[in-house]
Amino acid sequence: MSDQEVAIREEMVRDALMHLYDNAYLLQHPLLPLLVKRHVPAPLARAQQLRSIIIEAVHSLTPPAPVVAKSKEWRPYGVLILRYVDRMSDERIQRDLAISERQLFRDLKAGIALLTVTLRAQAGGEGELDQDALATSLQEVGLRLERLDLNALGSQVLPLVQGLSGALGKVIHLQPAPAEAIAVADLALSRQALISALSHALHHAGGDVCLRVVTDQETREGAGLAPALVLQFQREAAATQAPPSEALGLARQLLEQQGGSLQLEDGEQGERCISLHWSRFEEPAILIVDDDPAMLRLFGRYLAGHGYRVVSTNDGSEAVKLAGENYVRLVILDVMMRDMDGWTVLQQLKADPATGEVPVLVCSVINEPQLALALGATALLRKPVRQEQLLSTVMEIVGI
Repeated sequence: MSDQEVAIREEMVRDALMHLYDNAYLLQHPLLPLLVKRHVPAPLARAQQLRSIIIEAVHSLTPPAPVVAKSKEWRPYGVLILRYVDRMSDERIQRDLAISERQLFRDLKAGIALLTVTLRAQAGGEGELDQDALATSLQEVGLRLERLDLNALGSQVLPLVQGLSGALGKVIHLQPAPAEAIAVADLALSRQALISALSHALHHAGGDVCLRVVTDQETREGAGLAPALVLQFQREAAATQAPPSEALGLARQLLEQQGGSLQLEDGEQGERCISLHWSRFEEPAILIVDDDPAMLRLFGRYLAGHGYRVVSTNDGSEAVKLAGENYVRLVILDVMMRDMDGWTVLQQLKADPATGEVPVLVCSVINEPQLALALGATALLRKPVRQEQLLSTVMEIVGI
């Protein structure tokens, strides 16, 4: 491990951000020799290149849609852009984002921690991860699991590392899967995991890198993990005995944070295969309990095509049995039912160990939110219910 490889620290990154547009300051900054690897004779051009590398790294952290600007998940990345790239005052940032000064500095701390490990990965460092800093930043950012197409993820990330691959004289060849490769993942953490893995590959490859998207079906017969992004390359002669880099350690931790894993395999002829695995997406089952057949059909249409598997019954006495057999993630429950009313069904669901932890969304013309919550319901919607109301509430409860 060289001195340069362990030199990139949060305080250095913060200092560079504070002087991002001061060319004279950047020319003397210790990050310059670590990040500007190509020979640039003109001093001004060297400072400009360092600034471009830092700004590109900041933008690479910002999650794209469906993460909404100014949301909690966006802030640790967005405040870096607003404060350091756009040079917005702290007072205006707090006003525009409706956050306190304390929250602003928490978001900045989390963003700088992730930016630091990103710049370390770009520098090709082999040092140990700052586990405490990374754990803190992950806690601040939070976890947002959603349905993610790995074909789209590969296409999104590739342009972000083109500058690095070009500087190293290598090309990344993307081979998308012929079918959807759907995973349950955190988009922001997955983007950074792939960026870090690609950075490792580019720094250790003796030539081009192949990035292949593997579908659920391809891995089902193997390790049982699915789907995956697989990086394959031939290692440089000097790197064949090198330990896994810090960038690879970061990728592994970001994947494990969301229930995934990273596997590394080295062949006898110098080939290296890095597999990034995510949890397999399975449509969460939702049970609708309502004795009105028209309402069952309506809610079924509302949920159709949005990634849910719908189970329904007009018999309240069957609710507990169906919920347990189908491992449902949510029960949508009417109250006004003739044979067994919804309050009784709710009590039975909560009393049964197999269904006691299943969230229940009460949908009824009866507006008794306090009673519903007291009996164990998670939320209540008053009929008539619009499709956008139902979908947003279901997504908030189920999480996907």
